[in-house]
Amino acid sequence: MPNKKNLFLSCAVLAVTLVTGCSSGGDAESKDDGVVSVAESGGGGKGSATKSPAADDSESGRPQIRLDTTDIEELRMYQGYLRCLKDHGVPLPSPGNKMPEADPGSLWFPGIDVAKERPEVEKACLGKRPLPPPELDPKKNPEYMDDYNKWIACDNRRGLKVNPLPDGGGWNYKPGTTPPRNADQIDQECMIEAFSGE
Repeated sequence: MPNKKNLFLSCAVLAVTLVTGCSSGGDAESKDDGVVSVAESGGGGKGSATKSPAADDSESGRPQIRLDTTDIEELRMYQGYLRCLKDHGVPLPSPGNKMPEADPGSLWFPGIDVAKERPEVEKACLGKRPLPPPELDPKKNPEYMDDYNKWIACDNRRGLKVNPLPDGGGWNYKPGTTPPRNADQIDQECMIEAFSGE
């Protein structure tokens, strides 16, 4: 699954995962290489900025991921988008053992950045792609960097040992770090705590 923060967070978790993980989603996070990226885009959360009509049109009717959306819920939300990619000829890998609790017929995320490598397909399928949580979009959350710093501090306080990326787009594990078994859970809980203002 995409990293919950990148495609899964993100993209989600994939973002994740995401966590977040998401990351996956074109916007997904990739924990395989120790990098977690926060998904881009979203729709009107706390302190949301005024959107242009074009932005409203592109987001109209799209599934909305929440901060507390589980990985399995997020995978279900992505099925329409993934089916569209497949129907447009984008090869999708088998999920294998990546998420054994998922429906056996679930489609999995492509191994390419569709927006970059097949922009015409991304454009055709964008209306089915879930929107990441609005709190994770710096354009819609004016307190994004404060929330992001709280997220990183929480991860470190709880033993993840991560370094923030300078642009606030995710994090890397500190060199020599062995993530705890519940790293995804810790990161998801810290993200929710930081971005929900708890």
